Amino acid sequence: MFTIFFPAKDVIRNNRSWLFLAASVFLICSVLFSFAVPAANPADEQVFNGQFDQLMGMFDFIMDAHPVISALLIFMNNFFSMVQMLLLGVIAGISPLLTLGLNGALVGVILSLTADQGIPLLAVIVFGILPHGIFELFAFFLCGALGLKFGYHCVASPLPGMTRLQSFRYIWKEAISILPLTVLLLLLAAFIEIMVTQHLLESFLQQP
Repeated sequence: MFTIFFPAKDVIRNNRSWLFLAASVFLICSVLFSFAVPAANPADEQVFNGQFDQLMGMFDFIMDAHPVISALLIFMNNFFSMVQMLLLGVIAGISPLLTLGLNGALVGVILSLTADQGIPLLAVIVFGILPHGIFELFAFFLCGALGLKFGYHCVASPLPGMTRLQSFRYIWKEAISILPLTVLLLLLAAFIEIMVTQHLLESFLQQP
């Protein structure tokens, strides 16, 4: 019987190894860049500071908007990033690999700079990342996992018993199946980030 969708829980269970790989790429880059920043040369540091300031400028613009608008802007930015990982994953998995690595590196750099300011990293993680990150990172890893799977099975080696085209169709069906869950997770993450995380982090930073 032809089915359009798979149960999301089955997709997650059947792709646990790809989820682990996606999370590993992110975490390894986070750790590496959290240690690499202090050793960066002045030229590299200047380039990064310019990019970081630009990112913070965009972040401030989002935060200055109405809370609902801010949450929707964060959601759309994250959603398009995830869709891009899925759609371009078929090109040898390069896009999801780069996206996972770059976002992990950015988190590592931010944590390193935070530590340099004397702010406790555990508090930043607990108050500034975990409340919304539980939902956002799971969606991020899930889309990254399927993007990497696209790249491997549509280029290097098709799924067992399938051609590359059949593999593409099968994995695409998996991607469509988890799309509603991804949207829900990203919406939850965006509104928690605006309504909860922001206030928790501000309250902590304002403590004497």
